Amino acid sequence: MFKLYIEKIVLCICCFGLFGTSNIAAQVNYSEFITSGEPDSYYKRKIRENTPVAIPMKLEVDVKLSKRIIRCIDTRQKMNKQLEWPRLPLSRVLYEGLTSGGIRAYRSDSFASVYNSIVFSLRGSIQVPVFISTDPTDASIGIDTFVTEIFNSDDIHKFWIMEDWIFDYKHSVFKPVIIGIAPVFKQKFSTFAGREAPLCWIKMEEIRPMLMRIEMFNRYNDAARLNYDDFFQMRIFDSYIVFQSNVYDSYVNQLTENENNGVNALLASDEIKNDLFIFEHDLWQY
Repeated sequence: MFKLYIEKIVLCICCFGLFGTSNIAAQVNYSEFITSGEPDSYYKRKIRENTPVAIPMKLEVDVKLSKRIIRCIDTRQKMNKQLEWPRLPLSRVLYEGLTSGGIRAYRSDSFASVYNSIVFSLRGSIQVPVFISTDPTDASIGIDTFVTEIFNSDDIHKFWIMEDWIFDYKHSVFKPVIIGIAPVFKQKFSTFAGREAPLCWIKMEEIRPMLMRIEMFNRYNDAARLNYDDFFQMRIFDSYIVFQSNVYDSYVNQLTENENNGVNALLASDEIKNDLFIFEHDLWQY
């Protein structure tokens, strides 16, 4: 009897430890951590002490072809899920830097003017109509007013990447150079939702030193985690093209033949991607 009683006590303690630990872990605020968001058994210095490798400047005489491309990265795709790692999602990293003034928020892809941190903090927020009762005896008596609903960075699921595809005649390479990145949000109004639009534009060169010191999840090996700069420079993402330089300066879905037709827009995107592949393939002889 005494042995059975001891076994029951041990079982209860184990169950309490199991469920109690899971509840505590579920309440961890990963935003309080600086890098990986977890205690390490050894000091990780590779990511923390990274320095960006400068992209060499090209001479105009060496550039025989250049194409401006904007592509969309959807973080809900399986290959891009690393960007939504709960401990350090890219949306939160960029948004906190933009609202604090640590990252410059450009108004357009021309990078000609910037938002100040106060004006940018209002980007994406909406005015929601509410009724406030002023009579404690009659709830129908009151005033109509508006409450500002602050934008939440978790609502960012897409990023636009602006890049130039350049054929360098001197070094015989045809490769892209990322110029800027834009978090994309769904425009909202008090009664309806609008189109997707860039929250702002960010110069890639200005944020590379920061991105190189932020870990990304590696589904294969926790000891070989990448950083966000590796993710973009090594092009470990899936995307589709939303813009190619054209005489109308219009996005793919804004062209007359693709307007209000998502399937045609996707087919046109694939056609642009295939044209880049064919051009590169035809540069060489086999």
